[in-house]
Amino acid sequence: MADEPEPDERTAGAVTVTVGGEVMVMRYDDLIDDGVEIPLYCPVCGRTAGITLHAEGRTARLACPCGHAWSDPAVAACGVRQLLHLRGDRFPGTRVRAVLLPRIEEPTEPERPTSEPPTSLLKWEDLVLRNFGRPALTGCLDAAAGLTSWALPTDGLLYERLYPPAGGNAVDAHMTVVSVALALYRAGYGHGVARPTDVRLDDVAALLRPGSEAALRGLRPAGLPGVGGQLRLTDAHRLRTASDRVWSRWMWAARRVVALNTTVAEAPAGTVAERHPYLPDIAAGSVWYQPVSEPPNVGSIRGR
Repeated sequence: MADEPEPDERTAGAVTVTVGGEVMVMRYDDLIDDGVEIPLYCPVCGRTAGITLHAEGRTARLACPCGHAWSDPAVAACGVRQLLHLRGDRFPGTRVRAVLLPRIEEPTEPERPTSEPPTSLLKWEDLVLRNFGRPALTGCLDAAAGLTSWALPTDGLLYERLYPPAGGNAVDAHMTVVSVALALYRAGYGHGVARPTDVRLDDVAALLRPGSEAALRGLRPAGLPGVGGQLRLTDAHRLRTASDRVWSRWMWAARRVVALNTTVAEAPAGTVAERHPYLPDIAAGSVWYQPVSEPPNVGSIRGR
């Protein structure tokens, strides 16, 4: 299935912000062996106020009121795109602190299973609950939301496709998270990983490749009755009824999210856990997705 045609990723997601005062950034001072907060300044005229920051694609440029232009290692495209959402906070520089991922308001009722899941899947779900303390899909959704929240302001194409104020589609953003979560879930189950955060991202990428991703449409996490870990009824319906064109959009975005976190991140990682220190904070327990209850005593699950 062909991907959506891409615009020029070098100029996508353009954002320009002019700051009236100074923009403070952290610099490392080897004399004191620590970080020091100082204002950005023009390397030609020394101006520190009225600097314009511009993001395109994955790059950032700066300009002073005199028209001098330059780039700075303390300023990244993701930082510029977050500026409008961090009023009063310190400029994030090259880190992602603001969660720009849109939330869609809709019923959170889970899909009711129509058949008993395979015994091997139930055993794996129990393994995850014992080691992780939450249902498998819950952990996968949190991980997927973190990976997507980092990639969205970092990459101009994803910013345009998934961020509504930039012309993006909130449902596509939501289903990108769900798609990445399903791939994490399938990879975790396939390799018997006891914690979703220990799933390898290259295994996730393999499941999202064109020609390999079709199985994810029919994947329905078993979850735990009364605890969570099942797809929303609305999401299951979207997966069943999405046109090939819409499915292609979700897969394109999911592949890009995983690729960005493994190849162009400031700290590429093999597992979700290795990326975690660089991801923005997401409400733990996927309370944004569906209500989550405390799990019962593990020994009582399914009559064990």
